[in-house]
Amino acid sequence: MKTLQKQQWLWAVLCLLLIGVGGCKKKPDDAALTTSVQAKVSALDAGINVETKDGVVTLAGTVASESTISQAEQAAKEVEGVKSVTNSLTLAAAPEPAPDTAATNDATIKTTVDANLTKYGVTGVTASVANGEITLTGDIKRAKLQDAMKAANEAQPTKVNNQLTIK
Repeated sequence: MKTLQKQQWLWAVLCLLLIGVGGCKKKPDDAALTTSVQAKVSALDAGINVETKDGVVTLAGTVASESTISQAEQAAKEVEGVKSVTNSLTLAAAPEPAPDTAATNDATIKTTVDANLTKYGVTGVTASVANGEITLTGDIKRAKLQDAMKAANEAQPTKVNNQLTIK
């Protein structure tokens, strides 16, 4: 009888140990989660910082678009073992507009065309420039038409509009 009681007691202890081991969940490995999440979100934007504590992932940094913010959060949630995601990503401020170089460029083109018209001896022609396009107006002799067009094209405009009247 004592042997039966010992066996029952051993089985009971063994069952309790198995239940105890099975019932204990392993805590998530924060370092491994951080590495996994970082690998996924760095493809979206290298500037995303990832921190993990007790399976909770925090995303921080500045990104270029709203879609990157939501894609990074979704990517982090898809990593196995992540309990939740705190998305602290912010949208980068819009870049300052570039200075208006078109007006400066137009002035440079106009100066170049006027100098070229003088260089080729073309008179009676007026050049105006807008958005990189030259418009030639006035009266010109047929023999000087080619020189006028050459003078305009050497200024490297985006287009030459010939509105000259040939005499």
